[in-house]
Amino acid sequence: MTVTLAILSITLGLVYTSYGIMTIVDMARGWRRYGFSHFGMAWIAMAFTCGPHHLEHGLHLLSGNRPAGPLELVAVIVGFPAGVIWFLLRVEAMSGGRGDRVLADSFRPVRWLPYLFGVYGGGFLVATVGVLVRFEQFPPMVASNLTLVVLYGLIGWYLLRTQLKTHRASGAWSLSGIALTIVFPTCALMHAAWAAYQVAGRYEADVHTVIIDWFAVPAAAYFLWVFRGLYAGTVRDWNEATDRTEREPALV
Repeated sequence: MTVTLAILSITLGLVYTSYGIMTIVDMARGWRRYGFSHFGMAWIAMAFTCGPHHLEHGLHLLSGNRPAGPLELVAVIVGFPAGVIWFLLRVEAMSGGRGDRVLADSFRPVRWLPYLFGVYGGGFLVATVGVLVRFEQFPPMVASNLTLVVLYGLIGWYLLRTQLKTHRASGAWSLSGIALTIVFPTCALMHAAWAAYQVAGRYEADVHTVIIDWFAVPAAAYFLWVFRGLYAGTVRDWNEATDRTEREPALV
């Protein structure tokens, strides 16, 4: 279990860090044409906190300095395919490809997702309560993880609303959008598992984890503000600039 979680965590760390680098390259290419991108900067902040979190955790697991918890392993396994699919689509887009796939409304796996996630979320909640029965401590580090649970959950909520809004308009689903919608709730549950294991005394956060996760809090808050603004139409970004003249930058 420890080796499996370590490998998955390191892989996700490399995926998210690589996407941060890709976003920097993408912003550099479009800066002169479209101006500053809040969405791009928010993604960079997210990538360079989520990526290091997974890398640091995976390396600690491999070194034997930290145990692996089954709750966290389940959260990572559930979110791993969605994270990799979304990343590969981004790589395809940067290479000049489509960067997405349109799924028909009749595509059965999409219809099953709400029920599967409901069962998964309910089981996760029961298992978390079982872990918290062995209450031993409430370290300060729990605060950052609980805050990230809330922030990632809210981001997932707005992503879901965006997917539903797009589906009502087009009658189809975006594979990239669905993958990303799955990623954030599973990240929230992963941090919930972290908090539960810290309270139970199974996980001890070192200085690297403390620094990374506290940096992740403002990064997630910034991403939530940007995405909510794009959803509500109060934030202007490259999504508007591409429909305008090349001389008009995407400014707030």
